[in-house]
Amino acid sequence: MIDNVYFWSVVALLAIGTLLIRFSVIAFSNRFEITDRHREVFSYIPAAIIPAIVVPMVFFHKGNLDWLAGKERLFVVVLAAAVCWFTRNMLATIVFGLVTLYLLTHIF
Repeated sequence: MIDNVYFWSVVALLAIGTLLIRFSVIAFSNRFEITDRHREVFSYIPAAIIPAIVVPMVFFHKGNLDWLAGKERLFVVVLAAAVCWFTRNMLATIVFGLVTLYLLTHIF
């Protein structure tokens, strides 16, 4: 078990670090100019964050279904990608993925 003082001191230090990073960008933003090339590069950041969040949840999660050999999340991601491709609707994809994962892990 983690000591409460250690846990909250780590949380506080991470929060301060995050605030300092964000503050530094805001504080020094008037000292430099962002070029069009930099704006283009920065526009790819959200597209890179999604796989960084999804891949660990899919591949580094211990599954619990015998007939899918613990790969129920991979199965759901493939199905959700197909739903996203055909509907072009992010909300429908998220709802489909969550409902399918729930049905696979709790019903079957």
